[in-house]
Amino acid sequence: MKKYILNYLPFYGVSIFLLSNLLAMYYYPGGTIFDNEAVGYDFFRNFLSQLGRVKAYIIDANGNQLSNMISFRLWTTGMATSGLIFVIYYIFLPLFFDKQKLSVIASIFGVIAGFCFILTGITPIDIFVHLTDEKGNIINVIKVLELHAFFANNIFYFAFPSALIYSYLIYRSDKINKAYGIGYYSFSVLIFLYILILIFGPSPFESEFAMILQVVSQKIIALSWVCSTLILSLGISKSNY
Repeated sequence: MKKYILNYLPFYGVSIFLLSNLLAMYYYPGGTIFDNEAVGYDFFRNFLSQLGRVKAYIIDANGNQLSNMISFRLWTTGMATSGLIFVIYYIFLPLFFDKQKLSVIASIFGVIAGFCFILTGITPIDIFVHLTDEKGNIINVIKVLELHAFFANNIFYFAFPSALIYSYLIYRSDKINKAYGIGYYSFSVLIFLYILILIFGPSPFESEFAMILQVVSQKIIALSWVCSTLILSLGISKSNY
């Protein structure tokens, strides 16, 4: 069972992630932060998270936002399922490294990143939660967007130390080709650069250029994360394990 999980589970996770995103992009009605009349999904101007909106940005002739429920269901299901698969994978990954303490620590970070991946998918950014008292009076309004942003950012805050530690373990291991350790280290560098963009980069609401920068960097790092896990599993499958 553990060999099957380490060798093949990431393939299912990456396949589900890519397929759900592509289908959700196909069914996304349209609209971006700066253009609510744009038709369809724009790869360079729409965040992945906008696939998980209940309503799209685009408006009809009466000024009402169009429903995005098909895209929403596809994207949310795909994110939750692939995130769960990555959680399971990181739970089993220390077995390949003989349960070394560093691998367990790295997997704890990886598991947290996986749960954040799931929670990112199930928190629509255009929903508001109204908290009421016993009399039904609204006492607070929670923007789900804030929760979504928190979980989305923490995917990479926790993935970074996980990738860094595993880069070292892979490179030092006699079971797997050192090239995979170098590749995983490159992924760590990409995460670090993305974190810098998250912290110091411009707000996507600042300008269209800033929006494109954030959108493109988000897609690059998201694809890098899922694909690096897949590549690692291929390395394990070719190892002496």
